[in-house]
Formats: sequence, C-alpha cells, structure tokens
Amino acid sequence: MTQGIMAIVNPVSANGKTGKNWAEYEKHFREEGIELEVRFTQYPGHATELARKAVAEGYRKIMSVGGDGTTNEVINGLYRDGELLAEDIKLIIFSQGTGCDFIRSFGISKKIEDVVNIIRSEKIKKVDVCQASFKNHAGNSESRLFLNVADTGIGAVTAKLVNESSKIYGGFLSYLIGVFRALFTHKNKAIRVMIDGKEEYNQYLNSVIIANGKYFGGGVMIAPEAELDSGEFNIIILKDFSKFGIVFNLAKAYKGTHLSHPLVDSVKGREIYIELLDDGMYELELDGELVGRLPASFRILQDKLPIMA
Repeated sequence: MTQGIMAIVNPVSANGKTGKNWAEYEKHFREEGIELEVRFTQYPGHATELARKAVAEGYRKIMSVGGDGTTNEVINGLYRDGELLAEDIKLIIFSQGTGCDFIRSFGISKKIEDVVNIIRSEKIKKVDVCQASFKNHAGNSESRLFLNVADTGIGAVTAKLVNESSKIYGGFLSYLIGVFRALFTHKNKAIRVMIDGKEEYNQYLNSVIIANGKYFGGGVMIAPEAELDSGEFNIIILKDFSKFGIVFNLAKAYKGTHLSHPLVDSVKGREIYIELLDDGMYELELDGELVGRLPASFRILQDKLPIMA
C-alpha cells in the first residue's frame, strides 16, 4: 500500500498563479519532510481521472491544489456509484482558487504553513457529499457530486460570467463585478421546487440555492444556517426580487444577515427537485462550475468524506 500523498495540481487556477508558484510550494513541503507525488491537470475533468487513478495505485491521501472547481473534480474521482472507492481515503485541500468558498465553510486556511500542520496532525472531519442529477449542455442526463453549493438563477449566471473572465481582480471583486453584469441579462422565471416529496414553490423566483456550505460567490454568506455534516441541505429561496432589490440587499448577503428579508426563505430538506416552468433555460452551477441546466434533483450520499483538518 502506498503511504504517500498524491497532489493533484491545477496550474491554471487563480488566474495561473498556482502554476507559477507551485515549485516554491513543493520545495516548502519537502523541506518540512512531506513527500509528494505530483500530477498536473491538463484539461477540464482531468482531476477526476487523476484522483481515480491515484486511488487505484494505492494512494489514500489525496491533495487538491486549486480552486473549488478542482476540489469538485477530485471528489468526483473518489466516489463510484455514491460510495467512496476506499474507506481510508483522506482529502487534503490546499485551496488556491479565486473563490475559496468551501474552506470558509470548513474553517481551514489557504496558507501553506497551516496545510503542513494539518497534514502532520492527521486529524479529520467528515462532511456530507451531495449529488446532483441534471441535464448537461448536450441535453443528456448526468449526475455529479459537489461539496459546497449548487444554485440556479442569478448566481449561476454570475458564475458563468466570472469563469469566462480573467479573474485578475481576485475572488471578491471578480464575483462582485459578475453580479452587476448578470443583472443586465437575468430575468426571474417561474420555477417549481419540491422538497422531500412535497411541492413548496410554484412561482417566479430569482434563485434557488442548494447549500451544504455557508458561502458561495467569493465570500457571500448565502446560507448561514448550513452545516457541512448535518445530513440535510439548507435551501435558500430568493423570490421575485427586482434588480434594484438584489443590489440593495447584496451587502446583507455578504454578511449573512439577509434571511430576515420577506423575499428570502431558508428551509431544510434531504431531497430536492427543481424544474423550470417558463420558456428558456436556467443554468445550474455546482461549486462555481457551470455543468448544465434544469430540471435537476439533489440528494446527500450516505458515505461522508474524510477531510484532513
């Protein structure tokens, strides 16, 4: 059994800074006595392939080096048919991306010194892993795992715009600029939301956020009541907001004080189904990556993921 750490590095994350800084990072790990096998991603989805291959080769400690999207790909490589490929797998997150939203919820640092201490401590926290089933952009049915947040509505439009930009301004400003750009094109649509088998919404909505973690969009505390190990989702419903209403309440969302607004609902559930009743399309994003469109369903896997903390 291989006992080392497999580091899966996305060199283009953080607008290419990860690739530029990796030699220095790797040197620091080795000086601290931490030996790594390193593999670089070369195309979308490659981290999933590399993670699956690493487990097959006997690696049980897998380090994700990149953004939330990289970690998303890695966890999709650690599971098959909803179950962990090996019960002794441990994920290490060295977050280097634009948003870094999952580590905000999880409570770990992006500093390399802290990651070294995490590796040495051998302590783990087990978190829920979520599954989304949806229509991909080719129109085919697909399922994919996520750790942090899935959403449809203005947040997904924002994620699309941010991913198409250079992200040179970093997480906060990149997403803030993206929100204002999204306001020009986004229109609320009639959406049906089923929660645990019961229809809860059938009306015009701005967004539906399926939250496992608290943060998305580069630091927006969208789901302050979410818990990563609770076994249920925190569903945030943004109702028929005007464009002005979104702008006016954006600061509250960053602070997590928006739940008192009459057009915001925060509810819990284990199984969610969302479909669009209007013409057109609502994009779906998972952990900051555009993956497809509605209709979509969501559930939490039985096997929790051990993350070194």
